[in-house]
Amino acid sequence: MRLDTTRTDEKRYAQFRASALKLKTKKFWVPTEERNPEFDGLFFIKHPDFMGDVDIAEFYINSKGKKFWLTPSTPTHWAEIETYDYRDEHGDLIYD
Repeated sequence: MRLDTTRTDEKRYAQFRASALKLKTKKFWVPTEERNPEFDGLFFIKHPDFMGDVDIAEFYINSKGKKFWLTPSTPTHWAEIETYDYRDEHGDLIYD
């Protein structure tokens, strides 16, 4: 599987984050109590103390199938980022 440099390279992540947070597209928010993403990657998130500031966090699925957010606390909601290339465990694009 190819390494996702958007998540591992600090400079590329900072550029991606800045451009993603400027997007004016509609976000389809999903409560984390309802479900978490089915694949790992970067997602828009809302925190419990949400005051209108959307952030970006990584959702990770390890080799044993354990799923967790790489944030200090679990977000309340998440949404996919339209410009991010989500991939499955084999490295194939989720959306074409």
